Amino acid sequence: MPTPAAHALTGASIYFVALLNNRTVFLAALVAACLPDVDFGISFLTGVNYHHYFTHSLGATAIFTAAVFVTTQNVRETLVLGGAYLSHVLLDMLAVDKVAPYGVELFWPVSDRFFISPILVFDDVRRGTLGILLSAHNGLAAAREVAIVGPIALGLAWLTRSSRKNPSRSSDRGSPHPPS
Repeated sequence: MPTPAAHALTGASIYFVALLNNRTVFLAALVAACLPDVDFGISFLTGVNYHHYFTHSLGATAIFTAAVFVTTQNVRETLVLGGAYLSHVLLDMLAVDKVAPYGVELFWPVSDRFFISPILVFDDVRRGTLGILLSAHNGLAAAREVAIVGPIALGLAWLTRSSRKNPSRSSDRGSPHPPS
């Protein structure tokens, strides 16, 4: 399972691809990209491990995305936030998982089967005590995630910023400005 660093950077990348200019949606994309891990809180409260179960599924993604659309009535923002949520599920499928059941409950509520990618890009993150969470292993895993996802997010942020500074030129009679 990747750390919040990889999830947040991926959520930011999805926001940048949409070419939005809305700080609230940007922050919401960061939260949406990390939201499936709310199951840690559920596990803590119940004493039963629910990590990678229903919150890490296409079903939960659909419910979240529908709730966003009902709330915002904005298709573009809904796609960004739904995509950010979905990115979490997909990234977790690409991570080494050393705690059974392995992978994510991808097709919940239709199936309770777990899926994991045959290609694993991200390291496992060890959980437990604060000392384990802050271990060198987890620090290296987070650094690797930032090295993989960070350049993508930075590149997309740069492209987004560049496109705002230099709007496309109109082809109308060679005019250097877009039509009014």
